[in-house]
Amino acid sequence: MTASGESISLSLYHLASIREARMEVVFGTPSRNCERSGICMVTERLPVRHTIRCPHARAIIYCDFENEELVFRFPKQYVDDTIAKRFFDHPYFEVQERFRIPLSLMRRWNLPGKYIPPGYYCIESYSTEWRLYFPWPRD
Repeated sequence: MTASGESISLSLYHLASIREARMEVVFGTPSRNCERSGICMVTERLPVRHTIRCPHARAIIYCDFENEELVFRFPKQYVDDTIAKRFFDHPYFEVQERFRIPLSLMRRWNLPGKYIPPGYYCIESYSTEWRLYFPWPRD
């Protein structure tokens, strides 16, 4: 491989790593103390022995610049059965109240807003993960 080929390869890898973030997603409706459906908050990964009572799972958030979407990928190995049945056992994912994208991601990806609006979002199920597609926040 040529030096310029290696440079292109490294540039593509660097671009891909910038587009992804590993986060913790807390499920539920904020005004209902995490009851019901939706996403209460998105945060940096929780410390190893830190526990919270609300349902939550690890996610990989990917910024799709071409389609102006945020793709939330939930690896099934990190989602317990209770959360899977409650939130991913339907053809759509209901967000009852808007939720905020972390400031660190807004700045990293230069997003035009900070809130994902309420609505029904399709769930894609794969053998190893679930995917949710949200439009870029525009508020």
